Amino acid sequence: MDKAILGRRDFLAAIGMGAATMAAARFAGAAPTGKGKPNIVLIMTDDMGFSDLGCYGSEISTPNLDSLAAGGLRFTQFYNTGRCCPTRASLLTGLYPHQAGVGHMTGDRGPAHPGYRGRLTGRCVTIAEVLGPAGYYTFTTGKWHVGAKEQSWRPLGRGFTHCYSCPQGGGFYFRTSMSRGMRQVVRDEKILYDNKNDPPNGWYSTDAWTDEGLKFMTDAAGQGKPFFWYLAFNAPHWPLKAKPRDIAKYRGKYKIGWDEIRKRRRARLIELGMIDKRWSLSPRGQGIPAWDSLSDKQKDNQDLRMATYAAMIDSVDQNVGKIVKKLKKLGVYENTLILFLQDNGGCAEGGNMGRDNGKGVCGTAESFSLYGACWANASNTPFRRYKHWVHEGGAGTPLVAHWPEGIAADLRGKLVTEPSHLVDVMATCTDISGAAYPKTFKGAKIIPPEGRSLRPLLEGKAFDRGGAIYFEHEGNRAVRLGKWKIVAVHGGKWELYDMSADRTELNDLSKKMPEKLNEMIALYDTWAKRALVEPWGAKRKKTRKKPSK
Repeated sequence: MDKAILGRRDFLAAIGMGAATMAAARFAGAAPTGKGKPNIVLIMTDDMGFSDLGCYGSEISTPNLDSLAAGGLRFTQFYNTGRCCPTRASLLTGLYPHQAGVGHMTGDRGPAHPGYRGRLTGRCVTIAEVLGPAGYYTFTTGKWHVGAKEQSWRPLGRGFTHCYSCPQGGGFYFRTSMSRGMRQVVRDEKILYDNKNDPPNGWYSTDAWTDEGLKFMTDAAGQGKPFFWYLAFNAPHWPLKAKPRDIAKYRGKYKIGWDEIRKRRRARLIELGMIDKRWSLSPRGQGIPAWDSLSDKQKDNQDLRMATYAAMIDSVDQNVGKIVKKLKKLGVYENTLILFLQDNGGCAEGGNMGRDNGKGVCGTAESFSLYGACWANASNTPFRRYKHWVHEGGAGTPLVAHWPEGIAADLRGKLVTEPSHLVDVMATCTDISGAAYPKTFKGAKIIPPEGRSLRPLLEGKAFDRGGAIYFEHEGNRAVRLGKWKIVAVHGGKWELYDMSADRTELNDLSKKMPEKLNEMIALYDTWAKRALVEPWGAKRKKTRKKPSK
């Protein structure tokens, strides 16, 4: 078995399940003959921390995702780009975000800056554009956010058969009129809801993205076609809004405070074998007070914020359960690969203690609340920093992979420790579907994919990364190569870490190992030039919204 699969802890046992499943005969191949092409359900959440799932150490109830993890694999060192739009571009195309035209957000900086066009370019293809010609029924629901202008916000123009989505992001859960700026809900080519036309009472975006996708899935199964479903939840991105019954489930549970939550999550992660006990818990974020220094009123306010956030993740898990139930009913569960990940780490926007900008109580349709760095620090346990940065707290994501017919039986419930990245998802989908990645598309020469198929890891075989993993966002930059990582904040010096001994990035080795540091800086410089990365200069700095620290 490849050393990337840790066998020293049985996750099935850890969550109280029997080991009988683990004793089943090992499946030898990834896509058995006679079973047809596998279906693919790619699920992503928004602004969620590394330790926010039960199977990643959380106290939040996520039984459906925990079950998928127990029957599949959990990746402990999977990476995103540290921010929503770039992550979506990289995930969909198998390229680094600048190569796909989305090096930052959705503002177009013109043809002189090809890596910062703010929308997917014609030199990339999406997973849907690759799988469609291979016979796949492709559809997407949820947050699109890889192009704000109308000509680029239509998923149907990027290979999807159907969509039910929010082209410009999120900003609402119950009513589109409560969002800030233009926020539409589109079904295929038709705008259903916008700032002037709210959904009916009882509509909740997390449910809606799932329920509409289930209709498309049923249609695909009825036609006997394999399908690719890209489901991008906007939860638990602010503003914090959840159903009252879900909030009530967590109300009062967070009065133990963020300090205690971080300690408990770290202990749970160690117990699960997901982090090394040698890795110290990162310090409380700068400016975040000790929980015990808060007044009772402040503690109650903070408890409500985190209870609402937890409720939003709980709702995501409930909807994952609906997907699993429907897959089983349609008879396609066994040959469906489900991938679950997030777009970036917990979000510190809203200041250290969060804030309320709306008229209603946190969690309601009328509210506009953020949970702030205090709870984002807990979400990202045990790591440093947040969304926007490419330290582990910003760019480290859970990845759960579940595929009964494709994951070797004696690997199920285990951990994959091999570093991997969003760019590997396109390669994986292309590999298992038998599709061909094009050299040209619609008359344009297509940039070759950057990733490697994760299929060998699903089979317990050796995995060759083939090189480093790279990051850049708003001048924050990093390189991961084997156990080594260099990382820097915008305007700051490079730091060097041995991730096997110090993944919480607390012991900077740059001064002790200048040769290794310079070797990796050279790798970054070469990549940045190739990948259309530009210096995050003073002019651009003035125009961007400064992230919270």
